[in-house]
Amino acid sequence: MMNNLFRLIVLSLFTVMTNPGLQAQQPNNGFAQPNNHGFQTIPHDSIWRAQNKEIKGNPFLFEDWETKGIVYSQGNMLEGDRLNYNIYTNENMTLIENDSVFIYDGQYIDSVKINDKRLHKLDGTFYEILQTGSKASLYKKHETRIARGQFNPTDGTKQQNRLVIMDDYYVLYQEKLMKFRPSNESLNNTFGDQAQEIKKIMKAGNLDYKKEDDLIRIFEIFNSL
Repeated sequence: MMNNLFRLIVLSLFTVMTNPGLQAQQPNNGFAQPNNHGFQTIPHDSIWRAQNKEIKGNPFLFEDWETKGIVYSQGNMLEGDRLNYNIYTNENMTLIENDSVFIYDGQYIDSVKINDKRLHKLDGTFYEILQTGSKASLYKKHETRIARGQFNPTDGTKQQNRLVIMDDYYVLYQEKLMKFRPSNESLNNTFGDQAQEIKKIMKAGNLDYKKEDDLIRIFEIFNSL
């Protein structure tokens, strides 16, 4: 059965006209052509390997494509299945009929919700929202690096390069987005005059800023004071 999100894109021509980013690019026939920002007829289990034969690893936020998602674009939203985020390329895409992917033009996307994760675009990059508030908002940025395979001088072989996914916290504070490394110093810098009060609450509630769930709770407390 045709993916719900793609069906909405095809049938809702007025949405495509006003939000071209929802169908990636708008070609003459109304369908996206096979290129880097439209249909790609690549088997879904080979999407990464077909483009990066020398790199081992999975660049997607969800290994399983059986997801539920919503794309938010310029006041409109499209809901559908099998949506995923490619961390390596910073692109959101939908798997179509198990043999192709549909890549959305990120310039038209405000945010994306995939299962229980919400990705919000800041400075052209998608950040996972962990906690938002009037004082400070906590985000997680998913990034990748390439770990080069080592050369074995014994048999002359070289290990395959590996894709490594890294996660870093960021805080949006006083309209500035800054990398946040959980520590006492970082808490003091972010929470300012309320840092001591929050630390007392953390101690009473046995909250550890090194644990993500507790860190989210700490920011919730800060925004509620």
